[in-house]
Amino acid sequence: MSIELIDTIGWVATFFIIVSFLIDNIFWLRVVNLIGASLWLAYGVIDLSYSIIFLNIVIVSIQIYKIIFILSRKKN
Repeated sequence: MSIELIDTIGWVATFFIIVSFLIDNIFWLRVVNLIGASLWLAYGVIDLSYSIIFLNIVIVSIQIYKIIFILSRKKN
């Protein structure tokens, strides 16, 4: 994979993470942050950066758990 594509994935991931901090609605904050963390996870896998992989597996897992919790609470 080209360096330019890897850098693009990193920059797009960074954009989503930054935007997530600007969102007031907690559900959409978590969704946008999940997208950013997923992209950072892909970046880490491509770059074989184990600290980035670990951190973003944790963040993605937390965000999925919290999103499921929010959605289940809305059903009740």
